[in-house]
Parts: sequence; structure tokens; C-alpha cells
Amino acid sequence: MPHQAAYIPAKKAQLEISTAEYTKPGENKITVKNGAVAINPLDWFKQGSGDLFAPWIKYPHIMGSDLAGEVAEVGPGVTRFKVGDRVVAHAVGMDKRSNKSSEGAFQEYTVVQTNLASQIPDHISYEAACVLPLGLSTASCGLFMKDYLALRHPTNEKPVSVPDKKEAILIWGGSTSVGCNAIQLATAAG
Repeated sequence: MPHQAAYIPAKKAQLEISTAEYTKPGENKITVKNGAVAINPLDWFKQGSGDLFAPWIKYPHIMGSDLAGEVAEVGPGVTRFKVGDRVVAHAVGMDKRSNKSSEGAFQEYTVVQTNLASQIPDHISYEAACVLPLGLSTASCGLFMKDYLALRHPTNEKPVSVPDKKEAILIWGGSTSVGCNAIQLATAAG
């Protein structure tokens, strides 16, 4: 089932609209019919810098990280999602481990990893939801990965209690997408 996609055909080239083949999701992946996608600095920087950034990208390539839409198909082993679920997801088509156009957001159907997707309620539009994934992922890495700040993970199981010792964090650029996410995550982490 071919669908529309925005490809970067070669290094430093303009995006072109063409068709892409529908890709069935693999294990622990879902295919999302995109309702909205967002562009990030990552996308225009890759387009303008050629191989200076992400030199492993094979052309033609479908870029894009942030998407929201409806689950069109679930792969083997998927239990958290079903066809028709409204989701937001972080597409990783430019990641060196993936490097697959089928996992780029700038198309009608995108394959995403289930651990990088979340259901969204009906009252949140696709346009509002799709701006979160890359900013949220970037902030999460900086705050919680062991090689960075390694803060406690936020949890829904019980309210966060403030420890006896005073802890503080300074988040520069709190008005940016990454900064806004970092403030919310740091607050949730206590």
C-alpha cells in the first residue's frame, strides 16, 4: 500500500514528495497513520549539513522524529497498543541503529518502537501532542541516564517525597521545548 512521504534524496538536497511503501511493524513495534508531525532543528541541520551530522544516513531518506496519529497495525509481541489507539511517538529513522526510512516521521505511515510511544487522550489534538517526543527524550536522557545527571526516575506509584537534604537543579533555557520538558521531569522526580 504506497503512501506519500517527504524524502531528502541526496546530501544537502531539498525535500521531495514521492511515494513510500507501507512497512509492516516488526516485533515490539507499531505502524502509525500519522495525523500530525513536527519539524525539529535536527531535521533542518541534517538537511543543510550533509554528512557533517549523522554521516551513516543512506539516501534517499525520510527524516522526522515527532509524530502523533492512530495505530494502523501492531507487530508481534505488542500488548500495550491496539489498532485505532491514538498515540504520540518518537520516530528514530535517523538513529544509527535503525537508519530506516520506514521509521522516519515525514510520511503518512511510520513504524515506531513501542517503548517510544504513548497513548494520548481524546481531548489532546495530534498537533498539540506531536511537539513532545524529541524534546521529552532529550530532557530525559540528560536528567536520568547514568552517564549524565542520573536523577531518580519519576513514578506514578507513589508521590515523590522531598529528601531531608536540600537538592537543586538549574535548567538553562527553560522556555525551550527541551527546557520545558526538563523542568516538568525534574519536578516529577522530586
